[in-house]
Amino acid sequence: MKDEIMKIAEDQLLRGGYARLNFGTIAKVLETTRANLHYHFGNKETLAIEVIREFSLRQIAGLKALHQAYRHDFHGFIAALDASFWPENPSDDQALNTCTMLALDTDLPEEVRDMSYNFYQQAEEIILAAISEAVADGEVRQDIDPKRETVRAHVMMMGLMTSIQHVSDKDVARSQMSGLLVEWAEGLR
Repeated sequence: MKDEIMKIAEDQLLRGGYARLNFGTIAKVLETTRANLHYHFGNKETLAIEVIREFSLRQIAGLKALHQAYRHDFHGFIAALDASFWPENPSDDQALNTCTMLALDTDLPEEVRDMSYNFYQQAEEIILAAISEAVADGEVRQDIDPKRETVRAHVMMMGLMTSIQHVSDKDVARSQMSGLLVEWAEGLR
């Protein structure tokens, strides 16, 4: 039951942020009582914390795996990262939406906001590692500041995620914005 609750709660968070998370709706979908949900998760905040923790772990694991797959191929890593913003399955872009919703949601409980901040810190560490390796491997110029370039990459990624949310036609968004990270990386050669 706990896994089913979390799956529906994650879907609610993906589709509308913390405000959309609703015990009543989850209970109705699972044909159970709210009391049963409260047995597994004391309240909305506890459920959100658990769901976001699991979601963040999967997202960071995916980013780490991507980094590992392109170890010592910085430009390949960035191209794959850029491509991840444009999933073939439209429902997969919900993960991107969730990241920006969490970052911008002012009603988030403090622990959830801290988890969101921690998620972004971990993502930056992976990108910093990739840039630092690229400098050491000679894939990019030696005169760049890896920390500054990490911030630039992060800002571009946040901008992409936010912009994608506000463009109704994903094909138009893709034609206008895909490749921006690749262009940035090429400028580091």
